[in-house]
Amino acid sequence: MRRPQVMIGAAIFAVALVIPLFLHNDYFLQVIFRLFLFATLGLAWNLVGGYTGQLSLGHAAFFGIGAYGLALLSQSVSPWLAIGGGVVLALVAAVIIGSVSFRLRGPYFCLATIAFAEVVRLIAKNLPDVTGGDVGVTVPSLFPRNTMVSFYYACVVLTMAAFALSYWVERSRFGYYLMAIREDEDTALSVGVNTARVKLWSLMLSAALTALAGALYASLFLYIVPDPVLGIELSVEIAILPMLGGAGTLLGPLVGSLVLETANEVFKNIFKEAHLLIYGILVVLVVLFLPEGIVGTLMRKLRWFKPGPVAPFSSTPPPGPAEESKRVPLPQPQSE
Repeated sequence: MRRPQVMIGAAIFAVALVIPLFLHNDYFLQVIFRLFLFATLGLAWNLVGGYTGQLSLGHAAFFGIGAYGLALLSQSVSPWLAIGGGVVLALVAAVIIGSVSFRLRGPYFCLATIAFAEVVRLIAKNLPDVTGGDVGVTVPSLFPRNTMVSFYYACVVLTMAAFALSYWVERSRFGYYLMAIREDEDTALSVGVNTARVKLWSLMLSAALTALAGALYASLFLYIVPDPVLGIELSVEIAILPMLGGAGTLLGPLVGSLVLETANEVFKNIFKEAHLLIYGILVVLVVLFLPEGIVGTLMRKLRWFKPGPVAPFSSTPPPGPAEESKRVPLPQPQSE
């Protein structure tokens, strides 16, 4: 089922690359930009939460570090170098939180990631001389003209890179290690997998992609404050997208972002203040009736309709009475 997912993903990216040729409305381009931005965040989270089975609700910390890294480091270096600095800071943060939290399992790991993101948010709010505090800080533009089309293409390319990385992970030995940890960490450890190192590498890859998305988001809006880029709401939304689409699948984060972000925008324009209620009901219904996610459920349904394999050495059933009567007896050897 991996090849159909790759083909569908390639078709989505092909359509996305030609959309600006026919659509010149900045509002709609921004909506699609947000869709691919959260698809990138979902693909990044999927490396830890989907393939490795580690439920993280602190990815907003890496998103905010990438955004603030661009804003603060660009005061001394060029914005593109500042993005690299933000990614390095996110990697350092991933090593710190991973070295501590990966010793925990289950809900304790989840709580540790929430606490880490909250600590980063409070630091950003209480250092006004550095981060601007609640007032916020300006962010330089990555592109000279600051056009929506430039940011749109940059986001699509970033999503393609995250999709390609996820595809490589699925096919690599590293990916098999991640999935072995997800299924049974103790068994993986007993057969020689260095589970702590493998989980840390997955978190570092996830953090780097998330920081890049945060920098791109901050550069588009040219101004950031702590709560939108470091809040728990962002972490929850990042986790919900791949869960809805299908955690641990290649196409799941893309489908989840397409469904939820489109529904969010439509409900917001039609139902005004009630859009969050309807949005929440939609999420609950999908979680209740599609526990494996949209892509995971479809994959299971398609496997149901496939004919089962025929055993190459299966035994034939014994003949019935009618067939037995028609059989010609073999000549018996005569005794001397």
